[in-house]
Amino acid sequence: MGETCGMKLVMQTVPTGTKCKLCDKIDTKMRRRAAEVDRIGRWQREGSKFRASIDKAMEIIRALDSEIYELSCERQRRLQAIGH
Repeated sequence: MGETCGMKLVMQTVPTGTKCKLCDKIDTKMRRRAAEVDRIGRWQREGSKFRASIDKAMEIIRALDSEIYELSCERQRRLQAIGH
């Protein structure tokens, strides 16, 4: 009787020096987006023969932008939940 578990409730955030899973996912998608932008630039310099590839890369960039936005919103929601 009277014993408690060793769990502590944390009321503040403590920097750990590592990135959370959401930040890792955002970084990964940002690198993928940058690679697609680089590819589009290279294809545009080489002429119009890569029109279909450029269109597909643009679609990939739009999808990545949407995913990055959603992950950023989730990250903000989690930060706000910690702050309250």
